Amino acid sequence: MSTLTSTGTSSRWRTIGQALTGLAAISALVAAGSAISDVTSADHTTLVVQTWRMYGLFLCGGLFVLLAVRPRVHGAVWALVILNKAALTVTTAAYLAHGGIAEAAKTVGWDGALTVVLVTAYLMSRADPTGRAKTAG
Repeated sequence: MSTLTSTGTSSRWRTIGQALTGLAAISALVAAGSAISDVTSADHTTLVVQTWRMYGLFLCGGLFVLLAVRPRVHGAVWALVILNKAALTVTTAAYLAHGGIAEAAKTVGWDGALTVVLVTAYLMSRADPTGRAKTAG
């Protein structure tokens, strides 16, 4: 009976973690879609930066989809996306402290929240109340 309860709890946590990662994927893909207009309206001084940003958002969206579908298989991908979002948050927080840097406050807010969501999703999707080793899947 205890094993069934533990397994059920583990499955519920994993499902919630996958849902959080799915929401992260949707938000990244929506942001990528909205970035298309930024690329098409960019002038020559920002065209490459806006294109880079758009492709990065599509990449993150795709990685988040992989993590939502198979959260226990892609440990290195978890590490990369969490570290990327945390680094962006810390860097833009430093820019925000400097003052006068465009988009810094918005980036700290969005990427900071996304970092918290990703860490939470990672922990939930890997949860195993029995303490047994995790298996792929």
